[in-house]
Amino acid sequence: MITEKRILRIVIFCLVIALFSSAFALSSNPLYVTPSGDYHIVKKGETLQSIAGQYSLSIEKIKLFNNMTSDRVFVGQKIFFYPHPTKKQEFVTQRKIPKKGYHLVKTKESIHRIAKMYGLSVFDILDYNNLNTYKLEPGLKIMLVAGKTKPAEISKPTEKPTTPTTEDPIITHPTTPKSKLALPLNGTVTSEFGLRDGRPHKGIDISSDKGDPIHAALKGKVVYSGTQRGYGNVIILEHDNYIMTVYAHNEANLVRLGEKVNKGQPIATVGQTGTASGPHLHFEYRIKGKATDPREVLPGL
Repeated sequence: MITEKRILRIVIFCLVIALFSSAFALSSNPLYVTPSGDYHIVKKGETLQSIAGQYSLSIEKIKLFNNMTSDRVFVGQKIFFYPHPTKKQEFVTQRKIPKKGYHLVKTKESIHRIAKMYGLSVFDILDYNNLNTYKLEPGLKIMLVAGKTKPAEISKPTEKPTTPTTEDPIITHPTTPKSKLALPLNGTVTSEFGLRDGRPHKGIDISSDKGDPIHAALKGKVVYSGTQRGYGNVIILEHDNYIMTVYAHNEANLVRLGEKVNKGQPIATVGQTGTASGPHLHFEYRIKGKATDPREVLPGL
């Protein structure tokens, strides 16, 4: 004999099934999910058109969301399904460099903000300071003048020092095995590291066709993606062991601030933005902010 309680359970079960069925039936634009849920990684043979069709997005939207200037996609490239959140406009009052020659970092201040304060570039800040990381800690004194020595009572970052292990050595000079890096661009080296026309050239220039993919030399994190005086569109990646790599004069930056990237991942396309006489990649390899010769670490050069 069927009890009232059992009948009630059957009715509830049928209602739940009906609701799920109607939801799927009415959905003309189903949600497609990748392992990340936020982006698609381009595979061999895929095109922008095929990717757009797979996710029911227009080609125009995908290009807009991913800062793409052409329909070309590259194996390993991340294609995001949503626009990058608009960063709140940061207004900075410019000021003169103080006589003491340094700036005391306050909470939430970044290298980019401090550079704007004093009319410098982020690369000036990197060149003048022996930085362990792109992220600044409150209380740190940032030098604003080339060649000026920090005061002896310099404040140190609050983070605790880590003990190096054999698996993760601290690198103090460019001894990274060449086998550990990927060549950022297949092309011809047209300008070397060192003095050029009497001025320091802090990387190497690799020429290639406009729009060709630029790849991350190492696994890391995007700590800067924007424009800088002379560099044009530029990306800075931070890696383990106090290493940063720089990719400049890009036609388009394909990665987002804070994004984690894999070694060999397409992150930009070749351009000639900034001060550039032709399409090429200006690549820098920095340790604790200081530029070193990329030829010592890059394979195939």
